[in-house]
Amino acid sequence: MKRREFFSMYASTALVEITGSFFHYANYVSESPFHFSPRPNRAHEINWHTWSEEAFSDARRLNRPILLSISAVWCHWCHVMDETTYSHPGVIDLINREYLAVRVDNDLRPDINQRYNMGGWPTTAFLTSTGEILTGATYMPADQMVDALARVSNYYRTHQPEIAGKVLEGKKRGSSAIARSAGTLEGTAVDSIVEATKNAYDAEYGGFGSAPKFPQTDAILLLLEQAQLRSDVTLRGMATHTLDRMAAGGTYDHVEGGFFRYSTTQDWSVPHFEKMLEDHAGLVSALSLAGLKPALDTTTSYLDRVLRDPATGLYAGSQDADEHYYSLDAEGRAGTAAPYVDRRVYTSWNAALAIAYLDAARRCERPSLRENASALLDSLFADRYRPGAGLTHGEGVDGQLPDQAWGLLAAVRAHQSAVPGDWLTKARDIARHLDDRYGDPELGGYFDHAGADQLGRLSEPIKPLAENSIAAMALMELDALDGDPEQPYLARARRALESVAALPRQYGLMAAVFARALDRLSHVIKVSTGNEMLARAAVLADPYAVIDPTQDDRAVVCVGTICLAPVSTPAALGEAILEARQARA
Repeated sequence: MKRREFFSMYASTALVEITGSFFHYANYVSESPFHFSPRPNRAHEINWHTWSEEAFSDARRLNRPILLSISAVWCHWCHVMDETTYSHPGVIDLINREYLAVRVDNDLRPDINQRYNMGGWPTTAFLTSTGEILTGATYMPADQMVDALARVSNYYRTHQPEIAGKVLEGKKRGSSAIARSAGTLEGTAVDSIVEATKNAYDAEYGGFGSAPKFPQTDAILLLLEQAQLRSDVTLRGMATHTLDRMAAGGTYDHVEGGFFRYSTTQDWSVPHFEKMLEDHAGLVSALSLAGLKPALDTTTSYLDRVLRDPATGLYAGSQDADEHYYSLDAEGRAGTAAPYVDRRVYTSWNAALAIAYLDAARRCERPSLRENASALLDSLFADRYRPGAGLTHGEGVDGQLPDQAWGLLAAVRAHQSAVPGDWLTKARDIARHLDDRYGDPELGGYFDHAGADQLGRLSEPIKPLAENSIAAMALMELDALDGDPEQPYLARARRALESVAALPRQYGLMAAVFARALDRLSHVIKVSTGNEMLARAAVLADPYAVIDPTQDDRAVVCVGTICLAPVSTPAALGEAILEARQARA
């Protein structure tokens, strides 16, 4: 049965049951640490706990299994589950009587999601009182949930010796998984990932694979970068065709601008309607690198008008899905309440958007994007960064690797764009913090969290491919800018990639971000210039160019410790970059 049919079957009954409690719900949600569906529901009647030592202690004391629900504010099927399954009286009663219920927001705790996600959102995971997974699923309609709740609680009461064995197995997993992810950096790895991307490419509709179809912005960026470096028009055509079909189809909001999260169909015609800041950072980068200025302008206009807080310059995390609203034309929307915007600010997503804006500002000559990126970074670092302590995630959460990796790259790029402030000093400090708190002294690379929270599977170390790749990119660029022999940033970047080098074989095109980082390891070129026209010419000539904003109005191209003669025109700079690229090869 399709999810749409599930909704039709259960929604009508559930909404009748809960209409009378709507005003209680509205009052409750304003005081709750949890986010439920914005539509009427009874999910708040479940005795939810936050992820905490107290919750785990209570589960052990009561000898109950844990029901872990991982949801997101923007998630349509999380809302449906709140309105139907978690509003069903039998479900509410069983959970409150037999379980210790824990609810986690994916956007706030990516480290928990990394370890417990069961294939999507909502995630419904059944755990031991120590956090080991018994079983789980994603969306579950009420009848299936009632059956699962009864079966799992019965199993938990009657199979304690087997469950104890699961706990012991879990404790043995961590270190071996970390060792298995490490490997050598193979010279053919970039070509292999490019081939995997080409093989997954949909020549008719653009994008990769069939349905559901996600943007896969790192794959698009890999194609665009390699197209330029290899002078390969076929690779560029794959990337631009993908972006054109996305922007022309239902996955793009043709009234207000901005991209929806993904398409449920192969041809980009029927989207899932949530809009995510995280996705837009990659999309802005791809549109600017492809030079698709009209789509870039309407996309950034949406972000600046709807998600940006004019008082702080910071960007909200997401806007909810609402199929009815997005089916309306401009006149219809003008008289209808817009979908809910989650105004919480996530450090990594804002840092990634700032990076995309700075690059787009230079490539596409959009000075307003540089101004917005500058205001964003000023506010973000004033609120979330402390010397020696890195960056916090938001909402009181810290210890998350994505914030450090993207924050480091944002500081490095802010320096390259001559954003006012001592960004190089901040970058050096974050790099130290990254090594001190997240680094693996034995195998290199970085663990995904460094907080005091070691509950459940958080005690098992994980090195994520994406964030280690982003950290490696940032360290390479910092090395090119800093040149401090006491700070071997390039060696750290190499070790970060080595620490996850075995993973791309399993990831296919999903390892595109690793390929982008690995290729930079031997191709980064530094261009020193205080002339914006020459800085723009440099990034247009080489996607890996690192700009050192000196006071000199000329440009000097350097590869390692070798620097070419200064040049004064874009044409001469292009020739110097080509000469440096050939020398490096």
